[in-house]
Amino acid sequence: MILLLHLVRKDFKRNRVITTALAVFLILSALLMATGLRVAGTMNSSLKGLDELAVPPEYLQMHKGTYDEEAFDNFVATHEYIEDSLIVKMLDINNKNIIYQGETLEKCLMDNGFVVQNEGFDYLLNMNNEVAVVADGEIGVPVYYAEELGIQVGDVITLHKDDYSKELRVSTIIRDASMNVALASSKRFLVSPADLDEISRHMGENEYSFEFLLKDGSSTAALQKDYMDANMPAKGVAITGSLLTMMNAFSYGLVAFIIIAISILLILVSLLCLSYIIQATMADENVTIGEMKAIGLTGKTIVKLYQMKYIILVLIAGVIGYLGAIPFGDFFSSAVVMYCGYGTVEWMRWVFPLIGVILLGLIVMLGCRRIIRKNLKRSVVELMRGEEQIKKEGHYTLPSAGLKYPNLTMAFGELKCRWKEYLVVFLVFVFSSFLILLPMNMKNTIENPSFITYMGIGESDIRVDIQYSDKLTAQKDAALASLENDSEITKYAIYENGYVQSQNAVGEWEYLRVESGDEAVFPLEYLSGSAPSDSKEMALSYMNATELGKEVGDSMTVVYQGEELTFTVCGIYQDITYGGKTAKAAIDFAENDVEVYIIYVDVHDGVAIEKKTDGLRSILPDSKVTPVSEFIAQTLGGITDSMSLVEAAAIIISLLLIMLVTVMFLQLITAREHSAIAIKKAIGFSNRDIRIQFGIRILVIQFLAIIVGTVLANSLGEMIFGWMLSAMGASKIMLLVEPVTAYLLCPAAQLLTVFITVIVGTKVVRNYHIRDQIRE
Repeated sequence: MILLLHLVRKDFKRNRVITTALAVFLILSALLMATGLRVAGTMNSSLKGLDELAVPPEYLQMHKGTYDEEAFDNFVATHEYIEDSLIVKMLDINNKNIIYQGETLEKCLMDNGFVVQNEGFDYLLNMNNEVAVVADGEIGVPVYYAEELGIQVGDVITLHKDDYSKELRVSTIIRDASMNVALASSKRFLVSPADLDEISRHMGENEYSFEFLLKDGSSTAALQKDYMDANMPAKGVAITGSLLTMMNAFSYGLVAFIIIAISILLILVSLLCLSYIIQATMADENVTIGEMKAIGLTGKTIVKLYQMKYIILVLIAGVIGYLGAIPFGDFFSSAVVMYCGYGTVEWMRWVFPLIGVILLGLIVMLGCRRIIRKNLKRSVVELMRGEEQIKKEGHYTLPSAGLKYPNLTMAFGELKCRWKEYLVVFLVFVFSSFLILLPMNMKNTIENPSFITYMGIGESDIRVDIQYSDKLTAQKDAALASLENDSEITKYAIYENGYVQSQNAVGEWEYLRVESGDEAVFPLEYLSGSAPSDSKEMALSYMNATELGKEVGDSMTVVYQGEELTFTVCGIYQDITYGGKTAKAAIDFAENDVEVYIIYVDVHDGVAIEKKTDGLRSILPDSKVTPVSEFIAQTLGGITDSMSLVEAAAIIISLLLIMLVTVMFLQLITAREHSAIAIKKAIGFSNRDIRIQFGIRILVIQFLAIIVGTVLANSLGEMIFGWMLSAMGASKIMLLVEPVTAYLLCPAAQLLTVFITVIVGTKVVRNYHIRDQIRE
């Protein structure tokens, strides 16, 4: 063992650059794998812990208006699968009446309700994940606003309407297992019972949340059907526990998924590089290996000798990667910790990365062992003669007319006859280009206004929500009258949302959310088919169509007000709202059955959208008016922030990989071509010429790799992104590319990195002379 370690130490000294480059590869692989798994472990622990401590409902139904408490109690009593129930009274305050640091929350998308602490389940927790308690004159602020607006403990929130004003001191930041994420459009503030009673006498509108816990094995779909069939209060959105889980997974898990995906790709690249390095090293040491076999060393001993180096590198990479993942993992999981805490199973964030690092080590070691043993199968005579190396040497013919462009001719000739040697570096460059563009394109897509189409609606400038109110029709009429006479508006369309019943895949009847309106005004891009053109057609969201097994042309039967309505499925579209389960059809809903009106508005070119939004807010004080760009930014803001971090990390890692691979490759290739370099110099090529030839070879490979990487990022990247969003209801995403950045700045950065690295890495050619070859 001491002899083996001594030989390994000598090998490290002799091949410092290659060893360092390979070590960095393995360290990056281990670091990313451990970081991604630490983020995943933290997320799992955090969400599990929040659910255990806050006990969110498995089904909740929002409702505005009056209700019959006795009827609700009878409903609960007559359905045995209900384990517990709760009625949460919320006082909805208009955002313009909530003031922080002199600014109202009118520009915020969220609906804000003021509540007291619940009893039984659905607790609001403080930042220590304890049941939050506030005294009179105090308020608990959702962690969403603490993050977005910078609200801190000790700050003052002012409620103001007409002559009434009340100041509340922020005593705690609260976590809400039901409404934490930005994708949930409502947020709850915690106040004392006395303060809630006082505030309700001056402002706000009561809204109720009917919440349920179910016994094991019970279906939320069955509860929803029974609830609606019993005509229980339902003027509001319904949310299931599975939908909350889906929103949390999308909000917090996207970063972990991308990091783990990058680490897996990086491991594959590391294995490619390992394979190339081992084969190149052993090819150069054929004679030495033959001598060791000749003096009686067994294949097992020789394998140990060569494998020892990689065992040491893997151990070093594993330790550094695991330790490095602690700060990096905590940095990338800071959002889920902020919103959910560390959870009750913290061992996950320590054990998951350890398992990942161990698996990485085993994969690398098995790969090394397989490659080394394959190279030792040749006989002593073959190894001593170097026959295989001779067979693999390529040849190219110089033009008989002479060398008009000598450096280009030599560079392309050597590329032609030795292209296999450049395959690994080509694949690494492809991966690096892909790695830079994929997170960048994902982020650009989410931030683009057209991403609204993946929420099941056409692209527009402004969105007006009129929802869950006893004055719903009056508000709708006032909004339409205002928009009709507005010369700055080019077009608008109103859509009403209601529910019908349909049978799911297992034959159970459940309620289906349907949007009714002129779909041609703000059209969608349909996966297949088109928008409904008459009252006999219905378009389904992708997730609905998948679960129901429906395709364009199939019939679809629904029940509304006891009447069966038969439609032809005319189109399938993507929608990540409401759990991805929606439909579009021309159904004439009764006014009492309309849950919400949504109006989409386009303004003339040159009209400032923000200014127009403020104007509409003053005219429509009871409606929520939001620029669509702001709607996307607030709904997906946390996700895009995380994507920005991943994008920056991907760019840095990719450029570092390009530099390391170029250095490592140049070291190997110049060492193997030292005789050819010396001969070139003897026949008149200068050091500068030879370095230019190396540069041409590498830059040509890099240029081709950038093209392939860009194509893969746009094609395979769309498949990856679509797969990630498929659980939310979007299966096919068209990545939106920023051309200047993607097709100019990024390739330029990659080519510049390679160019500088070649200049530095080819200085070694000065050391090769023909006299050294003659001496050998």
